[in-house]
Amino acid sequence: MNIHLTGRQVDITESLRAYAEGRLKKLTRFIDGITDVHVTLAVEKYRHIAEVNVHSRGNSHLTAIEESNDLYLSIAESVEKIEAQAKKLAAKRRERKRRGGRKRADEGTLNVLARDSAPAETAPRIIESHRFVIKPLSVEEAVAEMNAANAEFLVFRDASHDRVNVLYRRKDGHYGLIDPEA
Repeated sequence: MNIHLTGRQVDITESLRAYAEGRLKKLTRFIDGITDVHVTLAVEKYRHIAEVNVHSRGNSHLTAIEESNDLYLSIAESVEKIEAQAKKLAAKRRERKRRGGRKRADEGTLNVLARDSAPAETAPRIIESHRFVIKPLSVEEAVAEMNAANAEFLVFRDASHDRVNVLYRRKDGHYGLIDPEA
């Protein structure tokens, strides 16, 4: 872990450097693979500002800026902010693994039920279920995707008003659009 300290209008003393490095080394308990840490310390009249940037493997970039009337307090508070961000990021990663994969926030799934080819004697039965991903598309993009897949219908989320629509191929060769009201 490379630690870089920069002082703006303040001299970095050995005690200040040792305190900052000691606090930053504790971050390794929360963040794996820290490559670089850049700390910028600034003093403007009565404001003591500490800005901490942490870079690590896995594209994690965490930043915290704290201001107080004591430089040591500003460093401590900014490191605590970085710890909180790291814990939140780790919790998100754990939750994503529990859910079983990565899914875009604006996509959902829809189950479409298929009919049995044989006529039912008493009550209709559910035979099979197909899963479709509901993508945000414009109507023109939905027509193009339906033609590319050579499908009879397409369920999509209209990007202009964020409602679920169904585009289907009519018997006369044209397209029908089902757009429910909100």
